[in-house]
Amino acid sequence: MTTYTLSLQEIGKDDFQVCGGKGANLGELTQLGARVPPGYCIVAGALQYLIGANSLEGRIAEIAEQLDFDDFEGVEAATTRIRALIADADIPADLETEIRERYRALVAGGRGYVAVRSSVAVKDSPVSSFPGMMDTYHYVLGEPEVVARIRECWASLWTGRAAFARQRQGIAHDRGLIAPVVQLMIDADTAGVLFTANPITQATTEIVIESNWGIGESVVSGKSMNDFFVLDKESLATRERRIARKNVMVTMDDGSGSGRVERPVPPERAGEPTLTDAQLAELAQTSKRIEDHFGFPVDVEWAYEAGTLYVLQARRIRNLPQQ
Repeated sequence: MTTYTLSLQEIGKDDFQVCGGKGANLGELTQLGARVPPGYCIVAGALQYLIGANSLEGRIAEIAEQLDFDDFEGVEAATTRIRALIADADIPADLETEIRERYRALVAGGRGYVAVRSSVAVKDSPVSSFPGMMDTYHYVLGEPEVVARIRECWASLWTGRAAFARQRQGIAHDRGLIAPVVQLMIDADTAGVLFTANPITQATTEIVIESNWGIGESVVSGKSMNDFFVLDKESLATRERRIARKNVMVTMDDGSGSGRVERPVPPERAGEPTLTDAQLAELAQTSKRIEDHFGFPVDVEWAYEAGTLYVLQARRIRNLPQQ
């Protein structure tokens, strides 16, 4: 019996208070039958278990109470202290054993690399997403590294940017929840984001796709020049196609054998389209199915590995009028 972890097959969209928004949506996508990389979630209560076992509640609360958000450097210094408390804390033996056992089962099929992804929510609140506020780690290999990256995910609840985000939204710091997700790593040939409504014009009759070589981090971070496509949602006809001169991509760091690295796109690939017409159609059809299931326009992260499409995330499009 597991206490602090759940497989994605055990999770649904209503479990965001336990598994954070990302974990809950990945579980729901798995239930829907989308091709989601297998994985598991370390539930939100696990961090509280670690904090309680190390008697850190009072020390963290004391530091948090003294945060002065008019003092940027002071907030950075204070949140660094809180992250250090979490980083140096002993993980209870039963929790670490469960995390390691889940990892061993996940990679038993031969793949050793995983992604460790932050999944957040706010206690007793419908808020279940802080895009870009928490940390994600790619090409993580081996039990010790998985445990270390999970610890860093927990600590990322207390980055300066996360604290500022909570302060701006009027959310008490002790209500922040984080539930790391561990998934098999997709070594993407091409990846990107998709919107089932145009985030620029707000047209709900269009699907917008951005793509680049390598994993999707370059697209999500905004560091790359990306191919850009607009499709008619009904007919799937391509209304707009802009093939960029791609400049940078993110792949595995071959030098260290794990982790990710930014590198220049090879000149011979820079001007080549990252998606075929068949892949554009598959992405559009898959995203329409997801939108129909959730009942609202969605922002989808996706990746192709060896010609196979994987769905890495889906959430409501932000700043779009409610449909």
